[in-house]
Amino acid sequence: EIAANTIQAAAEAEGFLASAERVKAISPLCVGVCVTFASFALITPTIIDALGIDNSITSMTELYLFCPLVSVLSASVSNLALEETRGFATSAANVGQRRFSKNNKIGKNWVSSSEQVQRN
Repeated sequence: EIAANTIQAAAEAEGFLASAERVKAISPLCVGVCVTFASFALITPTIIDALGIDNSITSMTELYLFCPLVSVLSASVSNLALEETRGFATSAANVGQRRFSKNNKIGKNWVSSSEQVQRN
């Protein structure tokens, strides 16, 4: 029965880790977008000269700010994915800690899964 409880805890933890991997999958895309638009921000003056965009202050300001804005938004999405991944990973680690902790770490009334099996 202890082995069955252990396998059940491992399966629950695996579910949390699978969720963490799904969330983490967006990170390479965010890094690619961030780097691409950061690079475009460096060549924006050349692009403006090559395209012959009118000398309107408003349009030039928008073009200068567009690439850094997209880059920062991409980095923000990546940071949100990191925080959610950490949350899932912490939940996965806590599954076993909650289930198999001894009562001196939790409280006097706490009985872990393995202790319940041994008492029965």
